[in-house]
Amino acid sequence: MLIQIIMATGVLLTTIAIHGSAVMLLFRIAREPVTNPQKLRSYSRLGISCFFVVGFVMAHMVEIMLWAAAYTLTGELKSFEEATYFSAITFATIGYGDITLSEEWRLASAIEGVNGILLFGWTTAFLFKVSEILWFSRNAPRQNIARS
Repeated sequence: MLIQIIMATGVLLTTIAIHGSAVMLLFRIAREPVTNPQKLRSYSRLGISCFFVVGFVMAHMVEIMLWAAAYTLTGELKSFEEATYFSAITFATIGYGDITLSEEWRLASAIEGVNGILLFGWTTAFLFKVSEILWFSRNAPRQNIARS
């Protein structure tokens, strides 16, 4: 059991680093429009919002595939495709139960579920803040939001 906890903790810490890097990179790329939203029209604001959403979806996919690689490398799941499917439903805490891990490794999937909840929460908080700045800040002219 200790091996599984160590492996899962390592993957969890790696996904947190990946997600933090994604947050920094996405913000660095979009810093100017996010910090000066008063210059933007509605379609630009929507485009920036979509940029962040797509960026975070890509980050989550990398994180899911990292968990899948761990399950494949440990021999718990037969193929990378099966491991990616299992990881995606576990990371998103859907948990259909059509694929399960052995008793020896099932604690790792519980840790992945916690990891997914935390990273989706982080993404949601960031997107909420960006949306607030882009669409509802005092710097965002109301007439451009309604007319553009």
